[in-house]
Amino acid sequence: MSSKVYPPRVARAALGIRAQDLRTLVRKAWWARRWIAAVEAFRLGPRLGRGRQYAITGQVVDLRFEGPHVTAAVLGSRPKPYAVTLNFTTPSDEALARIAARLKARPELLARVLVDELPTEIETFFTDEGCPLFPIPGAKPPYDVVMSCSCPDWCKPCKHVAAVLFLLGEEIARRPSSLLAIRGLDVDQLFPEAEGAEPTLQPLPQEMLLERSAVTATETDPTALLSRLGSVPFWRGVNRCQDSLARIYTRAHAASTPAAEGNSLSL
Repeated sequence: MSSKVYPPRVARAALGIRAQDLRTLVRKAWWARRWIAAVEAFRLGPRLGRGRQYAITGQVVDLRFEGPHVTAAVLGSRPKPYAVTLNFTTPSDEALARIAARLKARPELLARVLVDELPTEIETFFTDEGCPLFPIPGAKPPYDVVMSCSCPDWCKPCKHVAAVLFLLGEEIARRPSSLLAIRGLDVDQLFPEAEGAEPTLQPLPQEMLLERSAVTATETDPTALLSRLGSVPFWRGVNRCQDSLARIYTRAHAASTPAAEGNSLSL
């Protein structure tokens, strides 16, 4: 009795959103490590590695999130992309109001969020209201994230959902306020009194001016600024954004030096 052999399914080539820092994400900020640990704790087996590869090769051709509602299109082996939907549980309106009040009472915490940091105290604010900040695998409603995908895989999260979760991890690593947004807290709404106000320019302290001069004088690497900017969200290039920009920065720096007078700049 002969058994039918099915050919392996290979994902179609796509020029979608490409992950840039998945290999180094676990060495970044604590909230990035916690997110990746939560994704890995779903115990997806081989689907986890396939999802990571999908994120790296650009199989996610569209990704959008409006607060706790995330939608994406992921190209697999079929011509039509699969539709992925993630709905993150959020605290009640009353609980969100209490979290916002605690944040407003601690302006130093808000300031750190605005410069893309995530104080550990904010996670405590959410857990005190009965809603974890990070996904909890195996948790039941109302304290989990509801995931769906139009693919025929019975396992959820599937590799398509995993790819979206990895890309969300990169966005959260770069801008932790996105993590607060998918839990229903819009940081921008905590500053209604600032709308329409004219900005007041204050002179920099003398010590800060001296520090800035020292950095400018000693920083000769034209690509040093790229490490400060971090990765560009939802990048679609084949190479990493930092690698592509580094070549341009280096050539521009060489063409702008006095020794390069008369040379043409070719990017």
